[in-house]
Amino acid sequence: MGSREEVDARLAMEEVTPLQEEEKEYKEAIIEALTPEQAEKMTELDFITIIRGYQTYNPRKEETVKAAKMIADWRDKVDYYHFLDQRLEKDEMFHKLWPESIYGEDKYGHPIVYMRVSEIDTDKLAEMNEEHMLRLQGQKQTAYLKYKEDISKRRGEQRYKYILIVDLKGTGMGILGGKKRGMLQKIFAVGADNFPESIWKIFVINTPFLFRTVWAMIKPWIHPITQAKINIHGGVSDAVKKMKEAGISATAIPELMGGSCKPVNTFEYMIGVIKANQEAAAEGGADADAAADDDEGDGDDAQEESADKAADDMGHLAVV
Repeated sequence: MGSREEVDARLAMEEVTPLQEEEKEYKEAIIEALTPEQAEKMTELDFITIIRGYQTYNPRKEETVKAAKMIADWRDKVDYYHFLDQRLEKDEMFHKLWPESIYGEDKYGHPIVYMRVSEIDTDKLAEMNEEHMLRLQGQKQTAYLKYKEDISKRRGEQRYKYILIVDLKGTGMGILGGKKRGMLQKIFAVGADNFPESIWKIFVINTPFLFRTVWAMIKPWIHPITQAKINIHGGVSDAVKKMKEAGISATAIPELMGGSCKPVNTFEYMIGVIKANQEAAAEGGADADAAADDDEGDGDDAQEESADKAADDMGHLAVV
């Protein structure tokens, strides 16, 4: 087994492993830094992804706690915990300007997300309110969390990472400069800053020659774990070969890359989740109302029984 395969196997095993004893001190430090309300809302998976996402940072505890506090504050600011309870203004427009699709899963259960950079309309995105646009990106990332949660339940083991395919077909090197670069950086930063430890692998396909040249120059400076995540390919066939070597079968690879997997539109999936949550909430409310009515009826019966008993008692007193 080569070094990349060894790294993959180790990280895949780590992903299904609960928080370890040596990691618990970081959880305690995070809880101490958050408000009681923020700490209560944090799930065990939140602690796992934050703690492991910052395990290579120094000083580790300080950087981990700082990141956790930043994430908790961001969640409060954007109303994160209601992202999948209701639609946000201009959500459909945002997804049309930055379309993404979900495909199959690798052998471990990591879902594949595909995006083509040339389809991103950075000019029209720039016309949107920036704060709200980044909130919409956060909502989309939250939908991916739900998708991975469903996979974990189906497979019976925890998976919190996904595979990203970035297609540069029709995209020139101009995307790396000026306003377009700044726009992409801000949107990608939403995921990097607030959803740590989310990426399993990135396959960049149809890359221009100059792009690959730059990558070859900087690759030796990048951490081996990060290197194992990023795959740069000039053509689709080479990318597909590497994907198969990484445990992604043809049935999981997008049709547009020669595989047989049909896309699930990210926006349509997210709307389906929101609708299901709203229906569940409505049913829960109806059940609660019905229970309250039953309790009220039981209360009336109890009052009648109490009144009857009081009358009997008064009768006994009158006789005495």
